[in-house]
Amino acid sequence: MRVFVVQGDDARIEVHWAELTRQTQVTEKSGFTLDLSLQVGKYDIQKLLGKGATGTVYLARDTFTGKEVALKTIEPEVFRDPEFGTVYRGQLLNEASLAGKLRHPHIVAILDAVVGAASGHIAIELVNGGDLSAHVTPDKLLPVSDVLQIGFKCCGALEYAAKEGIVHRDIKPANIMMASGTDVKIADFGAAILKKSQVVQTAQMGSPYYMSP
Repeated sequence: MRVFVVQGDDARIEVHWAELTRQTQVTEKSGFTLDLSLQVGKYDIQKLLGKGATGTVYLARDTFTGKEVALKTIEPEVFRDPEFGTVYRGQLLNEASLAGKLRHPHIVAILDAVVGAASGHIAIELVNGGDLSAHVTPDKLLPVSDVLQIGFKCCGALEYAAKEGIVHRDIKPANIMMASGTDVKIADFGAAILKKSQVVQTAQMGSPYYMSP
């Protein structure tokens, strides 16, 4: 796994991300596919997978290997946020550096990462089954036997991470990806903390509805 911190041509990056954002908005409204000539680093953008408060996830293809990945991107305006820009950039670097150390069948693999002054992206293992948040409503609950298996696998993955000195800090259904059946993978280590680190983090991390009292 490689992590690159780059400076580059900020003006060119701004233009590129503006066009990618525009096409993403068109895709969301019309259902059309993205222009496949668009690239982020070495990745060809294939289609939109999801959009969050600070970034977007695309299905992308590695032009070197031909492998499909999920590409998490952070838009330039997020890094420029006067209050939280540094925090978001730090979380992106955190996820790349921490999760890249973890090799476990129930943890989403980090494949590649580039973080610059103006933007950043992380290529992660593609998991096609959605996440557990789709199964939290009364009409879509999973069988108890499946829940027990999923919980057991997640505990095993978290125990492994803890032995590596890493605490996830944001476990919730949306961060547990469904591969197939009860095969799951924990994602999004952006809020993780390295227990052996000398760095003290004072910002509150996690999702309020899923945090301990």
